[in-house]
Amino acid sequence: MSTDASANAEAGEAVAGRTRTVLATVLTAAFMTQAGVTAVNVAVPAIQREFAVGGAVMQWILAGYTLPFALLLITGGRLGDILGRRRAFLAGVAGFTLASLLAAVAVGPAMLLAARVLQGASAAVAGPQVLAVLRSAVPGERRGAALGAYAAVIGLATVGGPVLGGVLVQFAPFDLGWRAVLAVNVPLGLLVALGGLRLPEARSRGGASLDPPGVLLGGTALLLLLYPLVSGAQAGWPWHTWAMLAASVPAVALFAVAERRRERTGGLPLVPTVLFGNRVFTAGLLVTAVTAALVGGFFLVFVVFLQSGAGLSPGATGLLVCPWALGTAAVSGPAIRWARGHGRRVLMAGAAVMTAGMAALAAVVRTGQTEPSPLLVAPVLLAVGVGMGLVSAPIMDVVLAVLPEADAGAAAGVFTTFKQVGAAFGVAAVGAVFFAVLGGPDGPPSAHVAAMTAAVACEIAGCLLVWALLLLMPSRPARVPSAADTPRK
Repeated sequence: MSTDASANAEAGEAVAGRTRTVLATVLTAAFMTQAGVTAVNVAVPAIQREFAVGGAVMQWILAGYTLPFALLLITGGRLGDILGRRRAFLAGVAGFTLASLLAAVAVGPAMLLAARVLQGASAAVAGPQVLAVLRSAVPGERRGAALGAYAAVIGLATVGGPVLGGVLVQFAPFDLGWRAVLAVNVPLGLLVALGGLRLPEARSRGGASLDPPGVLLGGTALLLLLYPLVSGAQAGWPWHTWAMLAASVPAVALFAVAERRRERTGGLPLVPTVLFGNRVFTAGLLVTAVTAALVGGFFLVFVVFLQSGAGLSPGATGLLVCPWALGTAAVSGPAIRWARGHGRRVLMAGAAVMTAGMAALAAVVRTGQTEPSPLLVAPVLLAVGVGMGLVSAPIMDVVLAVLPEADAGAAAGVFTTFKQVGAAFGVAAVGAVFFAVLGGPDGPPSAHVAAMTAAVACEIAGCLLVWALLLLMPSRPARVPSAADTPRK
């Protein structure tokens, strides 16, 4: 082998090594922050028993993570653009790790709530940096595989969070109980922080300042929208939740006007409004929001159906829903390659598979009554998960391809925010349909079947909406980034 060839091989291996470190670091962070949304849910009964608190307090402890997480994602993304993505990532991970430790040793509900708020806010700073780092630090020829791994990790965290939480609550050493769900983030966070020190720094808006009016207006608009979606059903949808939803519309409009004015005056907006003029970006956001709504709404009601209707244990329920996550994880990587070769036909095929899978699930529920056969449910959920993977992974690849590097952090924050808003909407909408048909937690078996059938009908409608939105995406295969796209160190 010549000297030049040997040097090239060594350089290639060095790049591959750095890429593996980057992926291991940011994907672990993505799993921690996403699992934080759902993993604590299974610990609710144990927390209630220890602190002797009611459902209203527990609702705030759960929302204490999800609300600041969703509200601050866009701000966190823009902070990465301004301060540097490694610096923002490390700050977010450090805050998340500290908050997890405080939550694990909480001596009362107030301390636990405060720690959860800090945990969610820190996750909002670290989370958007993951996609931004994948966009800027992973070489173009490896980016497709990296995005596939990201989609797989998010799918596993979303579905596997409650499963992991249940295992930790039941089998935690030293009688930690529910505290183990939070304590496990401490060693993981320390490992991620060590890996984060090796991330390449990237700052696309150095010298610019944050947009305080945009942060205030955007946060207010999201709060008016998300708070009712997160807490409305638990509170019985009082009048003020509807008033907040109505007020969110003019609040979003006011935020958009303020951002356009800041752009015209030469300032750096929190959200670059020019992004929404790109049809691919906007359609990708809508597809992301609807798919997140499908996942969030489905798992809320299906878990209730299996446990309250079929009488399954939490462990058995977790095992039964795992095929969905496994199907998504299995196809996420190949789906990006297929979509680059065959365009939106791959994504539309995924939406069709999701629709067919949900229709099959409706048939299984109707014929199996409240004791659906795992031999029938598992392959159906596997098919739905495969369909989801064919949509969710390539859509990120297409959207990231149209993002300007200078606004990658802000755009990633918008992307992730739409996912959280979609999930909250799915929980509220599908949950409202399910519980309205059910009529009460002690409803007869026939009511559980009817409620699950109605919820699956909503899911089928959502799958068809995804298929329609995909018509707005480019029909031709996306260009595979070349080496020229790789940032120079």
